[in-house]
Amino acid sequence: MKNLFLYLIIIVSFSYSQNISPFLDKKISTLPEKEFIPITIELNEKIDLKKLKNEFKINNTPIKKRASIVAKRLQNKYKKSQEKVLEIILMNPNDYKNLHAFWAVNMIYLESTPFLIKQLKNNSLIRKIDIEIGKMQPINSESVSNLQIHGGNSTEPGIEAINIRPLWDMGYTGKGTLVFNYDTGVWPTHPAFSERFFGNFYPMEQCWDGYFSETPNGFNDHGTHTMGIIGGLVEETNDTIGSSFNCYWIANDFVTSTVEELPPVVDMVTSFEWSLNPDGDLSTDYDVPDVINNSWRWYNPIDTLQCEGYIVELMNVIELAGIGNIFSAGNDGPNNEGVKAPQRINSNVVNTFCVGSVNANAENLMISTFSTRGPTQCPSEGGSLEIYPEVSAPGQAVRSASGENGFDIKSGTSMAAPHVTGCFLLLKEAFPFLSGEEILLAIYYTAVDLGEEGEDNIYGMGIIDGFAAFNYLAEIYEPISPDNNLEDIFSNI
Repeated sequence: MKNLFLYLIIIVSFSYSQNISPFLDKKISTLPEKEFIPITIELNEKIDLKKLKNEFKINNTPIKKRASIVAKRLQNKYKKSQEKVLEIILMNPNDYKNLHAFWAVNMIYLESTPFLIKQLKNNSLIRKIDIEIGKMQPINSESVSNLQIHGGNSTEPGIEAINIRPLWDMGYTGKGTLVFNYDTGVWPTHPAFSERFFGNFYPMEQCWDGYFSETPNGFNDHGTHTMGIIGGLVEETNDTIGSSFNCYWIANDFVTSTVEELPPVVDMVTSFEWSLNPDGDLSTDYDVPDVINNSWRWYNPIDTLQCEGYIVELMNVIELAGIGNIFSAGNDGPNNEGVKAPQRINSNVVNTFCVGSVNANAENLMISTFSTRGPTQCPSEGGSLEIYPEVSAPGQAVRSASGENGFDIKSGTSMAAPHVTGCFLLLKEAFPFLSGEEILLAIYYTAVDLGEEGEDNIYGMGIIDGFAAFNYLAEIYEPISPDNNLEDIFSNI
């Protein structure tokens, strides 16, 4: 009996101390007590997101109101739950720096000494303490500069390939919708979309979330190119490079082209958090984006990292807020052994909605050789949750905006995702009362099958079809006439 009692004490003590990752636990035992280490602290207390989602459905909560409700609930609960842990940290002012407490997820980031980590190690309020080393980068695209400076009274073949012209003919052009381009920055002066930058009408801090620069720019051309594919139109020449050419946009510059310049992954949480309440006023909702375009990935190994934890919770929060969250699939091609993060997350079939690339310059719409193939490594019950990507769209030799007023041609799944984002915004204009999840499901279910029959790990469900997605939704809901869209996002000017 005595031996059994001692055994139970050992087991309980071992479990109690497991709020620290084995790697970090080993690391702090070998470092000087005053050396700083970047760490994340995830707390135990969580909001039941499924319960809140069900509450929204029962109460028929308007989609635009959901982000503010979610933000308020998270702020109230998580700020309260973090107080005692923050108290311990603040009591040791010489043992931390760069402290940041989040509210979109129940997490604290800081650079901490081993001494302070040991003070937190067995705290019952903490679920996990881990080292933070991840970084972001764009999904690199190949570029051919200075080709076809102006298209002139033309529409790009990729746009025609996703069958959205019938929506234009009905009058849907993205009017009254808002996209957040999470990328390397955007030149706000480019004639293809300059007049629809939200910063022309509202304070800059709620339209531009700068990490490297306080003022909007597109020094790295990647973000300008993706923005053009989403909503680019040069009216003077009728040069149509984007699907949703009357949408409005906000942007950030959190992504870089070289690994050396990358911010930590934890910093990306701040920008997603910002998107839930850009103006800092929980009583407003006009500024919350309808969709986020993400043509980037994390620079991390191919494994099951981020299949659970605060990143999965963050993606679920964005979805709960009613926002569509669209990602590029990656450019690792058919020899890839797996899928990078956060694309591999599979909470459901449209959470982190990932897009492969096809060549729309050829009739057979062949998969691009660079397009990443599945399955995802994140554990699932099989079926569609295991298959990767979700859908495909044109991403090869795509002409779009470049620099402050030019154009170029790029290839990559970075170019495929914004085709889906533009299509999403057209559907959002027609069905503004639907959540991002509901619109993405329509795009997913109506994709045109390519490759082997059925959903597969090359094309996903197939190439998207905007008109088919509209008809799918119109069988269930009454679309809003484009003539009745009053662009209420400007009601606060």
